[in-house]
Amino acid sequence: YRPDWGGISEEDIVSALNSGKILIPQMEVVPTAVVANPDTPPELEIRFDMDPPIPDFDDLSTPLPDNWCIRFVHNQLFKYFEFPSRFCPGPFHSTILRKADFRSPAHKEAYFAKCDAAIKKWRLGGPKPLNNGGWDVDGKPLEETSEYNSGLWLFLDRKNITHFFKPNFLPPYDTREKREFILDFLSEEWDQDELVWKPVAPALKKKYAELDSPREEKKGSEEEFVMPQSILCCSFSDFTQG
Repeated sequence: YRPDWGGISEEDIVSALNSGKILIPQMEVVPTAVVANPDTPPELEIRFDMDPPIPDFDDLSTPLPDNWCIRFVHNQLFKYFEFPSRFCPGPFHSTILRKADFRSPAHKEAYFAKCDAAIKKWRLGGPKPLNNGGWDVDGKPLEETSEYNSGLWLFLDRKNITHFFKPNFLPPYDTREKREFILDFLSEEWDQDELVWKPVAPALKKKYAELDSPREEKKGSEEEFVMPQSILCCSFSDFTQG
Protein backbone atom coordinates (compact mmCIF):
# COMPACT_ATOMS: atom_id res chain seq x y z
CA TYR A 1 0.00 0.00 0.00
CA ARG A 2 1.40 3.39 -1.07
CA PRO A 3 -0.63 6.47 -0.08
CA ASP A 4 1.24 8.53 -2.68
CA TRP A 5 -0.03 6.15 -5.37
CA GLY A 6 -3.60 7.00 -4.43
CA GLY A 7 -4.68 3.79 -2.72
CA ILE A 8 -6.43 3.18 0.58
CA SER A 9 -5.32 1.26 3.64
CA GLU A 10 -6.95 -1.80 5.15
CA GLU A 11 -7.39 0.14 8.39
CA ASP A 12 -9.43 2.83 6.63
CA ILE A 13 -11.69 0.23 5.00
CA VAL A 14 -12.27 -1.63 8.26
CA SER A 15 -12.92 1.62 10.11
CA ALA A 16 -15.49 2.73 7.54
CA LEU A 17 -17.35 -0.58 7.57
CA ASN A 18 -17.40 -0.63 11.37
CA SER A 19 -18.52 2.99 11.64
CA GLY A 20 -22.13 2.37 10.63
CA LYS A 21 -21.84 4.97 7.87
CA ILE A 22 -21.89 2.21 5.24
CA LEU A 23 -25.26 0.44 5.26
CA ILE A 24 -24.81 -3.31 4.84
CA PRO A 25 -28.03 -5.08 3.85
CA GLN A 26 -28.70 -8.79 4.16
CA MET A 27 -26.53 -9.96 1.25
CA GLU A 28 -28.61 -12.35 -0.85
CA VAL A 29 -27.41 -13.04 -4.37
CA VAL A 30 -27.97 -15.33 -7.33
CA PRO A 31 -25.68 -16.08 -10.31
CA THR A 32 -26.91 -14.58 -13.57
CA ALA A 33 -24.52 -16.05 -16.16
CA VAL A 34 -21.23 -17.81 -16.83
CA VAL A 35 -19.14 -15.94 -19.40
CA ALA A 36 -15.67 -15.80 -20.92
CA ASN A 37 -14.01 -12.43 -20.40
CA PRO A 38 -12.12 -10.54 -23.18
CA ASP A 39 -8.67 -11.85 -22.19
CA THR A 40 -6.71 -14.11 -24.54
CA PRO A 41 -6.97 -16.87 -23.49
CA PRO A 42 -10.07 -15.91 -21.51
CA GLU A 43 -10.96 -16.29 -17.87
CA LEU A 44 -14.31 -17.88 -17.07
CA GLU A 45 -16.48 -15.86 -14.71
CA ILE A 46 -19.69 -16.42 -12.79
CA ARG A 47 -21.63 -13.17 -13.11
CA PHE A 48 -23.81 -11.56 -10.44
CA ASP A 49 -25.32 -8.74 -12.50
CA MET A 50 -28.24 -6.71 -11.23
CA ASP A 51 -31.34 -7.94 -13.05
CA PRO A 52 -33.20 -6.03 -14.32
CA PRO A 53 -30.34 -3.53 -14.77
CA ILE A 54 -32.65 -0.55 -14.18
CA PRO A 55 -34.89 -0.62 -11.08
CA ASP A 56 -38.44 0.70 -11.17
CA PHE A 57 -37.99 4.24 -9.84
CA ASP A 58 -41.68 5.11 -10.18
CA ASP A 59 -43.51 2.23 -8.51
CA LEU A 60 -41.99 1.63 -5.07
CA SER A 61 -44.04 -1.55 -4.68
CA THR A 62 -42.12 -3.25 -7.50
CA PRO A 63 -39.66 -5.86 -6.16
CA LEU A 64 -36.03 -4.78 -6.12
CA PRO A 65 -33.81 -6.31 -8.84
CA ASP A 66 -31.89 -9.49 -8.15
CA ASN A 67 -28.43 -8.70 -6.73
CA TRP A 68 -29.37 -5.08 -5.95
CA CYS A 69 -27.48 -5.33 -2.66
CA ILE A 70 -24.10 -5.68 -4.41
CA ARG A 71 -24.36 -2.43 -6.35
CA PHE A 72 -25.89 -0.75 -3.29
CA VAL A 73 -22.79 -1.49 -1.19
CA HIS A 74 -20.39 -0.84 -4.08
CA ASN A 75 -21.83 2.63 -4.75
CA GLN A 76 -21.78 3.56 -1.08
CA LEU A 77 -18.10 2.66 -0.81
CA PHE A 78 -17.21 4.56 -3.98
CA LYS A 79 -18.99 7.65 -2.68
CA TYR A 80 -17.46 7.32 0.79
CA PHE A 81 -13.86 6.89 -0.39
CA GLU A 82 -12.47 9.38 -2.87
CA PHE A 83 -8.90 8.86 -4.00
CA PRO A 84 -7.10 9.00 -7.38
CA SER A 85 -6.92 5.25 -8.04
CA ARG A 86 -10.56 4.53 -7.20
CA PHE A 87 -11.00 1.68 -9.65
CA CYS A 88 -12.76 -1.67 -9.46
CA PRO A 89 -12.88 -3.46 -12.83
CA GLY A 90 -15.78 -5.89 -13.17
CA PRO A 91 -16.60 -5.91 -9.46
CA PHE A 92 -19.57 -8.28 -9.52
CA HIS A 93 -18.17 -11.59 -10.67
CA SER A 94 -16.19 -14.56 -9.42
CA THR A 95 -13.40 -15.98 -11.59
CA ILE A 96 -13.62 -19.77 -11.71
CA LEU A 97 -10.92 -20.55 -14.30
CA ARG A 98 -7.99 -18.74 -15.89
CA LYS A 99 -6.62 -19.28 -19.41
CA ALA A 100 -9.57 -21.34 -20.57
CA ASP A 101 -9.33 -23.33 -23.78
CA PHE A 102 -11.61 -25.84 -25.48
CA ARG A 103 -10.89 -28.84 -27.66
CA SER A 104 -13.30 -27.62 -30.31
CA PRO A 105 -16.10 -25.09 -30.89
CA ALA A 106 -18.57 -27.93 -30.27
CA HIS A 107 -17.05 -28.65 -26.84
CA LYS A 108 -17.20 -24.95 -26.03
CA GLU A 109 -20.86 -24.73 -27.02
CA ALA A 110 -21.71 -27.82 -24.96
CA TYR A 111 -19.89 -26.45 -21.92
CA PHE A 112 -21.74 -23.14 -21.91
CA ALA A 113 -25.05 -24.91 -22.56
CA LYS A 114 -24.52 -26.86 -19.33
CA CYS A 115 -23.57 -23.63 -17.55
CA ASP A 116 -26.76 -21.97 -18.77
CA ALA A 117 -28.84 -24.91 -17.54
CA ALA A 118 -27.22 -24.71 -14.08
CA ILE A 119 -27.77 -20.94 -13.93
CA LYS A 120 -31.45 -21.35 -14.79
CA LYS A 121 -31.88 -23.80 -11.89
CA TRP A 122 -30.16 -21.40 -9.49
CA ARG A 123 -32.31 -18.51 -10.66
CA LEU A 124 -35.50 -20.48 -10.12
CA GLY A 125 -34.61 -20.56 -6.42
CA GLY A 126 -34.03 -16.80 -6.32
CA PRO A 127 -31.32 -14.92 -4.38
CA LYS A 128 -29.86 -16.77 -1.39
CA PRO A 129 -27.86 -15.51 1.62
CA LEU A 130 -24.09 -15.88 1.39
CA ASN A 131 -23.91 -16.78 5.07
CA ASN A 132 -26.98 -18.72 6.15
CA GLY A 133 -25.42 -20.33 9.20
CA GLY A 134 -23.89 -17.41 11.06
CA TRP A 135 -20.27 -18.41 10.39
CA ASP A 136 -17.26 -16.30 11.36
CA VAL A 137 -14.07 -15.81 9.32
CA ASP A 138 -12.57 -19.03 10.73
CA GLY A 139 -15.64 -21.12 9.94
CA LYS A 140 -16.78 -21.21 13.56
CA PRO A 141 -20.23 -19.94 14.62
CA LEU A 142 -20.48 -16.23 15.37
CA GLU A 143 -20.69 -15.38 19.06
CA GLU A 144 -23.89 -13.45 18.39
CA THR A 145 -26.21 -14.52 15.60
CA SER A 146 -29.60 -13.37 14.41
CA GLU A 147 -32.05 -14.11 11.64
CA TYR A 148 -29.83 -12.07 9.30
CA ASN A 149 -26.14 -13.01 9.24
CA SER A 150 -25.19 -12.57 5.58
CA GLY A 151 -22.95 -9.51 5.48
CA LEU A 152 -19.55 -8.65 3.98
CA TRP A 153 -16.16 -10.34 4.12
CA LEU A 154 -12.75 -8.80 3.63
CA PHE A 155 -10.21 -11.11 2.01
CA LEU A 156 -6.42 -10.92 2.10
CA ASP A 157 -6.45 -13.45 -0.74
CA ARG A 158 -8.69 -16.31 -1.88
CA LYS A 159 -7.69 -18.51 1.05
CA ASN A 160 -7.56 -15.98 3.87
CA ILE A 161 -10.62 -14.12 5.18
CA THR A 162 -9.57 -11.38 7.58
CA HIS A 163 -12.80 -9.62 8.60
CA PHE A 164 -16.54 -10.16 8.65
CA PHE A 165 -19.07 -7.33 8.89
CA LYS A 166 -22.63 -8.17 9.92
CA PRO A 167 -25.65 -6.61 8.20
CA ASN A 168 -26.66 -3.32 9.81
CA PHE A 169 -29.44 -2.45 7.35
CA LEU A 170 -31.98 -5.20 7.88
CA PRO A 171 -35.06 -6.39 5.96
CA PRO A 172 -37.77 -5.75 5.08
CA TYR A 173 -36.89 -3.28 2.32
CA ASP A 174 -40.44 -2.43 1.29
CA THR A 175 -41.00 0.67 3.44
CA ARG A 176 -41.05 3.95 1.56
CA GLU A 177 -38.12 5.38 3.53
CA LYS A 178 -35.86 2.37 2.93
CA ARG A 179 -36.88 1.96 -0.70
CA GLU A 180 -36.19 5.60 -1.56
CA PHE A 181 -32.79 5.40 0.14
CA ILE A 182 -31.89 2.22 -1.77
CA LEU A 183 -33.05 3.58 -5.12
CA ASP A 184 -31.06 6.76 -4.62
CA PHE A 185 -27.85 4.72 -4.53
CA LEU A 186 -28.98 2.49 -7.41
CA SER A 187 -29.77 5.49 -9.62
CA GLU A 188 -26.15 5.92 -10.67
CA GLU A 189 -23.26 3.73 -11.76
CA TRP A 190 -19.54 4.40 -11.78
CA ASP A 191 -18.04 4.62 -15.28
CA GLN A 192 -14.70 2.87 -14.83
CA ASP A 193 -13.35 4.30 -18.10
CA GLU A 194 -14.25 7.96 -17.63
CA LEU A 195 -14.10 7.77 -13.80
CA VAL A 196 -17.37 9.66 -13.31
CA TRP A 197 -20.86 8.89 -12.01
CA LYS A 198 -23.58 8.46 -14.63
CA PRO A 199 -27.36 8.06 -14.28
CA VAL A 200 -28.51 4.55 -15.12
CA ALA A 201 -31.45 5.76 -17.24
CA PRO A 202 -32.10 8.68 -19.62
CA ALA A 203 -35.01 9.94 -17.52
CA LEU A 204 -32.68 10.37 -14.55
CA LYS A 205 -30.12 12.26 -16.63
CA LYS A 206 -32.46 15.23 -16.98
CA LYS A 207 -33.40 15.07 -13.30
CA TYR A 208 -29.78 15.24 -12.15
CA ALA A 209 -28.94 17.97 -14.62
CA GLU A 210 -31.50 20.18 -12.88
CA LEU A 211 -30.03 19.60 -9.43
CA ASP A 212 -27.41 21.91 -8.00
CA SER A 213 -24.94 19.13 -7.22
CA PRO A 214 -21.40 18.10 -8.21
CA ARG A 215 -22.63 15.04 -10.13
CA GLU A 216 -20.76 14.52 -13.38
CA GLU A 217 -22.54 13.12 -16.39
CA LYS A 218 -22.16 12.53 -20.08
CA LYS A 219 -22.83 15.56 -22.25
CA GLY A 220 -25.38 15.45 -25.03
CA SER A 221 -29.09 15.13 -25.63
CA GLU A 222 -31.43 12.59 -24.09
CA GLU A 223 -31.20 10.54 -27.28
CA GLU A 224 -27.40 10.53 -27.10
CA PHE A 225 -27.32 9.07 -23.61
CA VAL A 226 -26.64 5.35 -23.95
CA MET A 227 -27.63 2.95 -21.21
CA PRO A 228 -24.90 0.33 -20.67
CA GLN A 229 -26.04 -3.23 -21.26
CA SER A 230 -24.64 -4.28 -17.90
CA ILE A 231 -23.77 -2.61 -14.62
CA LEU A 232 -20.44 -4.39 -14.89
CA CYS A 233 -17.88 -4.99 -17.56
CA CYS A 234 -19.28 -6.22 -20.85
CA SER A 235 -20.47 -9.81 -21.17
CA PHE A 236 -20.44 -11.82 -24.37
CA SER A 237 -24.01 -12.39 -25.50
CA ASP A 238 -23.01 -15.78 -26.92
CA PHE A 239 -22.20 -17.01 -23.43
CA THR A 240 -24.97 -15.43 -21.37
CA GLN A 241 -28.13 -17.13 -20.28
CA GLY A 242 -30.97 -17.02 -22.76
